[in-house]
Amino acid sequence: MTLLAAEHALQTAQRAGDVDALEALLHPRCVGTGPDGSVFSKEDDLESYRSGLLRITRLEEESLDVQEDASSGVTRLVAAVEAVQGGTAVSARLTYTRLWVRGDDGWQVLAATLAPAAESA
Repeated sequence: MTLLAAEHALQTAQRAGDVDALEALLHPRCVGTGPDGSVFSKEDDLESYRSGLLRITRLEEESLDVQEDASSGVTRLVAAVEAVQGGTAVSARLTYTRLWVRGDDGWQVLAATLAPAAESA
């Protein structure tokens, strides 16, 4: 699977709340930083989907930059996102920056940041 295909598979899994697919695409030591600066682990992320605390209702790709070499890569996605988080509907335009590593099982996210996207010019 190419890194582009892995990124699209991750987006699909997020939209569907597919914990099994997310489990496969997130590295065991994956760490993320949210828009509020909070840090979360792979298990934290998976649990938010499992419990229903997070349900993404829309994730629409606006732009995507993919850079890869033999063993690592970076994706930078700007997306319009709508979700229900903790029972509250939220809507935002976010930039997801993900560091991917390629292992025996394919591409996995090792680190991710989510931040408000810059306004379009």
